[in-house]
Amino acid sequence: MIRPTRILSSFFVAQVFVACLLVASVLLLAAPALAGGKPADKPSTVVDEGTFAVFLNGRQVATETFTIRQYADSSITSSQLHLESGTGGGSLEQSCELVLHADASLTRYEWKQISPNRSSAVVEPSNDFLSMHTVEADGKVSDLPFFLTPTAFILDDYFFSTREVLLWRYLASGCKQRPDGDGCDLVRSRFAVLVPRRRTSSEVYIEFKGFEDTPLNGRPQHLRHFLMQTDGADWHLWLDSNYKLLRISIPDHNTEVLRQEK
Repeated sequence: MIRPTRILSSFFVAQVFVACLLVASVLLLAAPALAGGKPADKPSTVVDEGTFAVFLNGRQVATETFTIRQYADSSITSSQLHLESGTGGGSLEQSCELVLHADASLTRYEWKQISPNRSSAVVEPSNDFLSMHTVEADGKVSDLPFFLTPTAFILDDYFFSTREVLLWRYLASGCKQRPDGDGCDLVRSRFAVLVPRRRTSSEVYIEFKGFEDTPLNGRPQHLRHFLMQTDGADWHLWLDSNYKLLRISIPDHNTEVLRQEK
């Protein structure tokens, strides 16, 4: 696993002190424009990759497999979701790809449903707002404008790896310098978000809740606890010492998301 501190030279860094402890420098992910296609022929580094298991009322209902890949001045977050329907109607298969510019503004977001029927959505900047192009299962096509700037973050349903990217963005941007110049503290921050699956925009607030010693994956863990407040349920998220997302809890929905060990 690649530590974020090894890849920060080409991105901006935040030195964060919380509870008298230094939170190490954090990467703010970015990605290139797609002119000429994806940079498949360019060298890249895997910043993070893994699998999240999603539990509802203690029963595993879904699996997300993701990769966050960094290029010379950019990165792309891609994810595949397998969701069991639980109703005898087969499973749900979806994928998404989040592409950001170096300043963290959106270049492109693409979502696809592969089964039980095919549909898709693409979000891209259009002048000073975002435009979403959708293709429904019945072939119906629509274009929807959202009066959000490209700095708005995409937080689609079911994909949890993008929550990790948003936490990295919070760590890089939510640092308030101390008056004496001795480091800085994380402050509660607001982020405008777009949820393509629901075709709606919203906002979330993120704050750092401190360090917690808790057992996870069969061993003690010293984790950073964050609270993400939405217009619905509150989300609790935990990062490890390498700034990898290990756990998400959504108590109001009896939902738990756990990173699976390799």
